[in-house]
Amino acid sequence: MSQNFISSQNDLLHLLGLVSEDEIYNAQYNGRSLADIAQANHVDVQKVIDLQLAELTEQLQERLFSGSITPEQYQAHHAELPEIIMRSVYAL
Repeated sequence: MSQNFISSQNDLLHLLGLVSEDEIYNAQYNGRSLADIAQANHVDVQKVIDLQLAELTEQLQERLFSGSITPEQYQAHHAELPEIIMRSVYAL
């Protein structure tokens, strides 16, 4: 497991006011979305979206800078991120 993944999970847990990944897993297993979890913990859902967008953008930038994707691939993937994140956060 990469350090960036662990850091992102910790950032999400902190933002949602949760202690463990199990809390997210159990809530999602029981049909709750990240948006539901955020709202239940009085967290603005937009903050969850912004956090995920920043983290995924950083991952794409790392791939671009390492040469594993081209600038064109970066642009294409980056353009898809908002929709992917919205679907993920709202479990669509």
